[in-house]
Amino acid sequence: MNTASAQVLDRAIQRIDGFFDGVFASLEEWKPRLQQKLGAAIRFGALSGAQLSDLIEDDVRKILSGASRPLYGAGYCATEDIVSNGNPLAWWQGPDRALLASSTFGPGQAAIDLARLEWYRVPHSSGRKHVAGPFVDYLCSNEITVTTSVPLELDGAFSGVMCADILVSSLEEVLLPGLAELPGAVVVNSSGRVAISTLPDYETGDRLPNWDSEAGVRHDTSAHIATSKHHPFAIVMPQDQDPAP
Repeated sequence: MNTASAQVLDRAIQRIDGFFDGVFASLEEWKPRLQQKLGAAIRFGALSGAQLSDLIEDDVRKILSGASRPLYGAGYCATEDIVSNGNPLAWWQGPDRALLASSTFGPGQAAIDLARLEWYRVPHSSGRKHVAGPFVDYLCSNEITVTTSVPLELDGAFSGVMCADILVSSLEEVLLPGLAELPGAVVVNSSGRVAISTLPDYETGDRLPNWDSEAGVRHDTSAHIATSKHHPFAIVMPQDQDPAP
């Protein structure tokens, strides 16, 4: 690949980075306000799910209405130290910004199920922000989704995660035009699972062959690859195709 072509590929991965940087910026801007509100609210004991929803609804609606990125949903999932009964996930989504119904969760199983999900589990164990997906979000939207999540701490203790969802269909609308000069380009996550594809042979959710999920790399040399330095994505394109400079 010549220098000009490599620059085209680098610009494309920078656009992906810029998109997700903007999503995380909305969550990071909310973080100190959420910490302050929760810290004050739990001084006299844990909250109910309904109290949590009342506490953060205005902030979440402002995030969804003011975001510079096409967010489908956003909210906060609390630990049991914060919410002792009811729904630990306060979440608003969709065009009408509807609150996710508590009936989504069965009695006694919500905290266990949520703690096992990647968007909660990874920030909890790593202490770092995370991008999960693409996956079919049976919990919230029933759509193919990418979830960004940021761990929250109160007094140094893990206290849940703040999250925002982006539908893959919205991601395609924003990012596919920037891939037009990259013939055969496929955007994959660190597991080699396709997020966006310009090829009919690969659809969202397919896994690229010869991909090392642990290392986040492809082992063959039959492709040009540009990897994000900030988010778990890479652009892969056939080596017999060169980006249009």
